[in-house]
Amino acid sequence: MDSIKDILSQIQNELPKETNDEGQSKLFDTDKLKTNPKKLFGEKHKYISQEYQAFGLRIAGKLGDKQRMTMYIKWAKEKPRAILEQALSFTSDYPNAKDKIRIFMWKVKQLEDEYKAKKQQNTK
Repeated sequence: MDSIKDILSQIQNELPKETNDEGQSKLFDTDKLKTNPKKLFGEKHKYISQEYQAFGLRIAGKLGDKQRMTMYIKWAKEKPRAILEQALSFTSDYPNAKDKIRIFMWKVKQLEDEYKAKKQQNTK
């Protein structure tokens, strides 16, 4: 019976000699994934460094609106996150809607108005 060390050395000898980077790229080829940002949004938005950028792109992806990606990123940066998440969940409740973008924008405006009204009542 071989020891574990012997078995591991045999396995390592049987594997082809590659650098770690090449082996990892073969194991985890993200270009083939359906959720790859390059496939969803093209090469334009491949450099995402902030969380709000990823959230804005997620909103655009769920609404299927590639034209207004930068607007959603700006909204994710400036508007309260709770409002955007509520509007997105409200929009996802309408799977057969003709224009999810309009429903989303309408709900964002409605929630912002409610937020401002509550803020004004609390200051009085």
